Amino acid sequence: MRTVHLRPAARTAGRRSRMLVLVSLLPFLLAACGGGGDGRPPVKISAPASDLHGTRIGTPLREPDLTLTGTSGRPVNLIKATQGRLALVYFGYTHCPDVCPTTMADLAGALRLLTPAQRNRIAVVFITSDPWRDTTKVIKAWLASFDPSFIGLTGDYTKIQAAAKSLGIALERPSSTSGDYEVTHGAQVLPFGGDHQAHVIYTAGVSAKEFAADLPKLLAEDGG
Repeated sequence: MRTVHLRPAARTAGRRSRMLVLVSLLPFLLAACGGGGDGRPPVKISAPASDLHGTRIGTPLREPDLTLTGTSGRPVNLIKATQGRLALVYFGYTHCPDVCPTTMADLAGALRLLTPAQRNRIAVVFITSDPWRDTTKVIKAWLASFDPSFIGLTGDYTKIQAAAKSLGIALERPSSTSGDYEVTHGAQVLPFGGDHQAHVIYTAGVSAKEFAADLPKLLAEDGG
């Protein structure tokens, strides 16, 4: 295993965000997780899903029991806020120049391709990796440009980093939080079903059409 800075797929070549992830050197090169360099084992890959654009993992990841501040300014518990829905969880930041807005746009585009009944069973959750700049108002306005139904969370960085680490997603505290700075973060989307576990990982570069093709299948696996 080695730590690399992984670029998204060819359609996103030339982007400048740094995304720290660990890759598993299997017969294919796959962004599996970010361990933050602390020696934690990577996510165990079961197999690239033949029926999905994501990758199935051998050991499911548990949705963190995480309480942060929502865009209304009130506490929001991740598990309670997504109860009964397929939760698509992503860690990123609003000042991200490329992969974060692209991912949010792709998820929003995917939802528009689904039926209203399907959309009602899905929750997109954006958890900031930059709480110093991402206030509740900033996140609310930013997410509204993609889909106002998206859930935005901010709060204590230590809690956010610990939650990401429990999922194998790398977040690095910036050396300075003044001026214009970048935040190193993993770029995975994790879908948590009704059992509050993720059985699939999506890495950067999945398009809106690809998400839209997969989401009904994930809903069906989640009980109909």
